[in-house]
Amino acid sequence: MHLLSSAIIPAAGVSGRMGRDKALLPNGAGLTFAGHLVNRFNDYGCDPVILVVNAQHDPSLFQTENLVTVVNHHIEKGRSRSIHLGLQKVPEGHVCFIQNVDNPFLENVLLNMLMESLPPDGYVVPVYRSKGGHPILLGMQVVDFLRSQKDLTDFRRELDRFVGVEVPFPDERILLNINTPGDYQEFMHWQEL
Repeated sequence: MHLLSSAIIPAAGVSGRMGRDKALLPNGAGLTFAGHLVNRFNDYGCDPVILVVNAQHDPSLFQTENLVTVVNHHIEKGRSRSIHLGLQKVPEGHVCFIQNVDNPFLENVLLNMLMESLPPDGYVVPVYRSKGGHPILLGMQVVDFLRSQKDLTDFRRELDRFVGVEVPFPDERILLNINTPGDYQEFMHWQEL
């Protein structure tokens, strides 16, 4: 059975350590980080794909099919606030992938593995050598619970209420997290290989 799915891409941070907007970083394949993730989730069949940005972001940069852009006006509340805003746009009955814009690795084989391992009342995390990576996939009950909260101040703590399944994945790129110019240079070097 194929589950209806949505995807949230939190991209509202100010990218202080990077010194420029991570959503707009070129990925070396002709797209930005955000554009690449939006396209991958769209190709997989996620509808909608929800991009959460800050108020400085130009939403016209990402006009594409099935994309919903949400503005987080309180970025000081962190990623949990962006996820909560995104969850408000996830339709009833959907499972939901969450992939930070600075975690640029995403392939269908990974999404399929997560989907096949999802417990109905929990969530799934891909792991490489016992380290959790991205994206995570939330089951319907988790989406419904988190969406119903008045405020979501600590996303990770709230996830502890549910069954978490770890799915081993053989590619360490699920751990990529591009936070600094050095991280970005290393990522671009991998892209050239």
